[in-house]
Amino acid sequence: MKTKETILETNIKQKEFYNHKKKNFATSVWSKIRNGLLNRIKKNIGVQDQSYVLHKEWFGDLSSKKILDLGCFSGNYWSMYLAENAKEYLGIDLSDVAISKLSERIKHLPNAEAKAIDFLSDEFTSKDFDLIYAYGVLHHF
Repeated sequence: MKTKETILETNIKQKEFYNHKKKNFATSVWSKIRNGLLNRIKKNIGVQDQSYVLHKEWFGDLSSKKILDLGCFSGNYWSMYLAENAKEYLGIDLSDVAISKLSERIKHLPNAEAKAIDFLSDEFTSKDFDLIYAYGVLHHF
């Protein structure tokens, strides 16, 4: 069983990887397929629209909610939706480079903040969130 210290050490390596990531050939090919062909298929058959409707139902009214967007990288469609509609929004990721991009995207929103921080570290002291959104991060756990 991994200790918290071991996980924090692994996360430091993850931060370095995501700050300087270079895609190998296989990753580049998969990325083009996923972001091109598969996204067009999802849109054409209506899965994308269904997903958006379900997310909005699950989120409900965000106007009084404090949101944590865990592992948000530089933000996605839902990061922006959450930041624009929540009472308070905090997007966090290990990557300083990615968080810098998200900070730029949300700088016009007074209720939104982005931090490069490990949520397992003692430095992360935020608490009492109404909703924690963690898209595409399960493989890290």
